[in-house]
Amino acid sequence: MLRTEYVDGVIIVQLPDGIGHTNRRAFEKDMEPILDENSEVLFDMTQVTRLDSVGLGAILGCLKRLQANGGNLKLYGTSRQIRTLLELVRMHHVLDLFNTRREALESYHIGHAILQHDHSSGCACMW
Repeated sequence: MLRTEYVDGVIIVQLPDGIGHTNRRAFEKDMEPILDENSEVLFDMTQVTRLDSVGLGAILGCLKRLQANGGNLKLYGTSRQIRTLLELVRMHHVLDLFNTRREALESYHIGHAILQHDHSSGCACMW
C-alpha cells in the first residue's frame, strides 16, 4: 500500500524503495484509484534506491494516463543515482523533476496562477 497525502489539491505519493519487475503489478494496482481520482500527482522519490526499466515503464504509464485526462505527474527527491538514470534515458525531458517537495508543490500553483490570470484577461492561451 502506498502512503499518500493531500496538499493544496495535489496528491503526494510516497514511492517504495524500489520499483521494478518484482513489484510492478502491486504498484499499478495501488496507483489505479489514485490515478482515477486525481489529476495533480506528485511522486515522492526520497525512498527510491532501485529503479529498473519495468519501473520506468510503470512511471511513464502513470504519466500517460494522467495526461490523457488533463492531469500531470511530477517527481521530487530523487537520489543522485536515480536522477542520473532518469537523465540517461531522457525522462527528464518528459517528466518535471524537482529537488524538494516545496519546489514541486510551488510549480503546481505557479501553473494554476498563470492559467487563472489568462482566463481573467480573456486569453485562452497558456504560457
